[in-house]
Amino acid sequence: MLDGVGAVVPTAAVEPVGIVVQALAQLTVIRGLLVVGMVLGLVVGVAAFVVSVADRGLERRGQVAALGLLGARAGTLRGVQVVQVVVPLGVGLGGAVVAGWLAEASYLITGGGAVHWDWAGLPVLVGSAVGVLVVAGVASVPMVRRHVDPEHIRRD
Repeated sequence: MLDGVGAVVPTAAVEPVGIVVQALAQLTVIRGLLVVGMVLGLVVGVAAFVVSVADRGLERRGQVAALGLLGARAGTLRGVQVVQVVVPLGVGLGGAVVAGWLAEASYLITGGGAVHWDWAGLPVLVGSAVGVLVVAGVASVPMVRRHVDPEHIRRD
């Protein structure tokens, strides 16, 4: 609003009653840092999860080969793999979204502002979490192969 007044009448003296301009600038910096932290946390978390999924897939190759020999369908094996990846990640991301939202709300409440519950960014955050779940689920499908390698069965 102050920028709008300054654009219309740049030389007008404006006294913002009840608005601390320095606090608004600090809030912008803090929000920027929170966004950078969340993006970095997302990148590190997804990378760690991808490594974990790949490692788990490699460990389970013998079991998948044995199940394939016993007649388990490829779709069933892929579905189980996706569920094993998506459920723990979904629980973790859900907890992270709720904890982050509550942390933001506590920051807003203790700041004494008029807004206590900021709902504006929640749909984007939930959409991002769902996107991560979809990417992780799709990425986990190639970990299940129908190729039966006798070496994996001999090791088990």
